[in-house]
Amino acid sequence: MNPVDDAERLALCLPERIAALSDEELRQEYLSNTAEAGDPLQDALAAELEIRNIDL
Repeated sequence: MNPVDDAERLALCLPERIAALSDEELRQEYLSNTAEAGDPLQDALAAELEIRNIDL
């Protein structure tokens, strides 16, 4: 696999992975992620926090 294929696969599985997290797991995943803004995972976690109206 090349990096593009890996990134595409990650992007496709993110919604399912994030939806399966409990609110507390989502909060902890977001806080433990050291990625910068613009990172697909960090952005997806932040969006889900907002959708679920979860305060940090």
